[in-house]
Amino acid sequence: MDKERIDKMALSSGLEHKKLDDGSMGFRPYIYKFVERIESHLAHKYDEARKKDQQDLIALRQKVQNLAGENIKLRAHIKNARECLDEVSNG
Repeated sequence: MDKERIDKMALSSGLEHKKLDDGSMGFRPYIYKFVERIESHLAHKYDEARKKDQQDLIALRQKVQNLAGENIKLRAHIKNARECLDEVSNG
């Protein structure tokens, strides 16, 4: 986030500019460092959550594939059972 955006957000949140060493008014450098650290932390947390979501998605896709395979097997068993019933009925 750029300094102008940080300034607007800080001022709208109730922080006040201070007189700086050069005589100008503004925020001390630690304010910007603090925001930078928060952004870094949030980016890290976002990346962790995204990786976990991707892993969960891969696991869910695998489960769906497994279920599809089981479905195919069950359909084959049902078909065989019907054929057996037809043979017995017509037998």
